[in-house]
Amino acid sequence: MSTVTCDNAGNNGTMMEEIELELTALGIPFNSQGNRIRYALTLDPVGAARKLVTACRASGQRRETFEKTIMEGNEAGGWGDPPAILRVVGLLKDVETRWSATFLMIDRVLEQYQAVDKFLNAPGQEEIAHHSFDPMTLRVLQDIRRFLEIFHIVQEIVSAEKTPTLSIVLPMYEKLIVMLNDLAKDLDELSHAIKVSVQKLEEYLSLSRRTKIYSLAMGK
Repeated sequence: MSTVTCDNAGNNGTMMEEIELELTALGIPFNSQGNRIRYALTLDPVGAARKLVTACRASGQRRETFEKTIMEGNEAGGWGDPPAILRVVGLLKDVETRWSATFLMIDRVLEQYQAVDKFLNAPGQEEIAHHSFDPMTLRVLQDIRRFLEIFHIVQEIVSAEKTPTLSIVLPMYEKLIVMLNDLAKDLDELSHAIKVSVQKLEEYLSLSRRTKIYSLAMGK
């Protein structure tokens, strides 16, 4: 048995612990956490974020009201505990043709979420109030942000070069793999997705090592 996919209900945690006990008694290696894939059946946090952004940006009036909500919260002393002043900026759409668009969308939603939640639950917004995140969705989205941020950082470094070359890109891929492996240890629930990313990067690097031009580029 490799992994078990289930949602986050408490009884599933108990089930996984029982499976671990049974398999361990049979001499079969199994870990109730390491061999479990969470979220897959019930959560689509990235999709939920896209729908939330679309709803909040659906009209000029909503965009204006959202920014007004931020300003009013700032003027009242800030958001959260300890209070923080939020930037008066709108939410960002996920655009397929834009680098890091998904990361930037999620990053902005999380940055402004306290204002977003107040806006969605304000009088007159009953039509879109259901787009508020429950605590689990919010936590998973925060983990996904950490995952995507690594790719964003590497992309920013490479794109900052006037003429990105193999001698720059390939070492960054190596560093990217190290960072992802470190993150997988910290984000157990996303470790499967992270490992798939690492596998794809390693496949590319393995292919690149078969071509002499890559070695020549690295020798500069």
